[in-house]
Amino acid sequence: MKKLLTENKYFLLPHLLVLLIFSSLLLTYNKAELHLISNRLNSPFFDQFFRYATWLGDGIMVAIVIIVLLFVRFRYAIGFLIGTLITSSIVHLFKKVLLTDMYRPSKYFELYEETKLHLIEGVNLHSLQSFPSGHSATAFSIFFFFALIVKKPVIKLLMFLLALTVAYSRVYISQHFLIDITVGSIIAVTIIFFTFIWVKNWKKEWLDRSLVSKSTKKHD
Repeated sequence: MKKLLTENKYFLLPHLLVLLIFSSLLLTYNKAELHLISNRLNSPFFDQFFRYATWLGDGIMVAIVIIVLLFVRFRYAIGFLIGTLITSSIVHLFKKVLLTDMYRPSKYFELYEETKLHLIEGVNLHSLQSFPSGHSATAFSIFFFFALIVKKPVIKLLMFLLALTVAYSRVYISQHFLIDITVGSIIAVTIIFFTFIWVKNWKKEWLDRSLVSKSTKKHD
């Protein structure tokens, strides 16, 4: 486990730094104040950029990634599937069972603050089940898993930046508060990391084959 942590420091250390920054902000301001601060930082370019960037956290992306991984190693596809199923189950436990009445930003400000937010035309805003962010969890699951299987540090860092971009898009388009994306990312990274270790240690040769190769690859 220590080796895997070291190999992926270019994803994990930036994530830890961002978590520390977000935690400091959350301890200094309440979630509504933070959202108003970020909501004021907008532009027509970023309206469109984040409107489409957020799609990378859609559930359909999980299916696409699983299909891609089947052409790399069955082990990866199975590990990613298990990791995302566990992550999704935890997220939905909070959203649909434990904290079903957590308002999304647009509804929260409508009811409690009566403050007009900067909203993006064409974005269908939800009202409830804000905590935690499912899109953020999905994005961090996808890009952290890719970081685990690639070798180059610069690509690992790029994977983190992509995950963070998708997560922040949820705040930018007012689908989530900062605390929602923070917790969503923590759940995803934790589950994917330990699932990867678990599946990596399965002693089945066929797991290191793929749809395009019947030869057994050495699993490192």
